[in-house]
Amino acid sequence: MSRVAVLLPQAELDGMVREAERAFPSETGGVLLGYRDSEDDNRIQVMFAVGPGPLAVHEPVRFQPDGKWQEEEIARLYRDSGRIATYLGDWHSHPQGSTRTSKLDRSTARRIARHRPARAPRPLMLILAGAPGTWTPAAHSLGRWRLRPAVATVVAAATVA
Repeated sequence: MSRVAVLLPQAELDGMVREAERAFPSETGGVLLGYRDSEDDNRIQVMFAVGPGPLAVHEPVRFQPDGKWQEEEIARLYRDSGRIATYLGDWHSHPQGSTRTSKLDRSTARRIARHRPARAPRPLMLILAGAPGTWTPAAHSLGRWRLRPAVATVVAAATVA
């Protein structure tokens, strides 16, 4: 199976970094919206990185998003994008940690894949690891049996059509 390429707009990465620095030293995260290339299913375009929401709970090694707020944001962005930006998966920070997936990350990805309403049988998981001023993004995509590294390319354009 070929490697997954994830195109991530610089503006969305910058927003994730701002959120990670705000929540540091606790974890934070959110959801990723965009689309898979219709000609190459292994090419994913992230259009939006939605944050955790105002009622999210942040702890040193996990966070609980404000699910209701996120659902409303997903619906709004889906509608405003002309029904193009769909749920791709999640992103979260690993403060002072690595970009490797944890056991919880892997089980979360499998749970997303099994959750039919998510419509994401191969969810994307982006981890932002580090500390203020030194964040490193790494993308992972659920393959047939496990999360595997994906190539995350940060692009200057707002999105790639």
